[in-house]
Amino acid sequence: MIHEDKRRFMRMNVNTQATITVLDTGQKLQAHCQDLSATGMSLLVSDPVEVNAMLEVYIDSSGSTTPPLSAHARVLRVTQEGDGEYIVGVEITKFN
Repeated sequence: MIHEDKRRFMRMNVNTQATITVLDTGQKLQAHCQDLSATGMSLLVSDPVEVNAMLEVYIDSSGSTTPPLSAHARVLRVTQEGDGEYIVGVEITKFN
């Protein structure tokens, strides 16, 4: 069976560390960014966040030629994994 992805932008596997800040509470969390597209990303965290929460996401670059990614994002979905971690799907609302 072929799965047809209807996303407008292709997702890239990035597999890197990220820091997220919940803008309403100021809570900072360490996350693992699994994939990234022009409009969203998937983050693995150990503490759940609320759907529709606004986040600031920061991903440091590994080199001097690529600037870090800093963006505001809205949580679209939160899925609990079996080992107590959560996959958070976010929509990027603004690049900083």
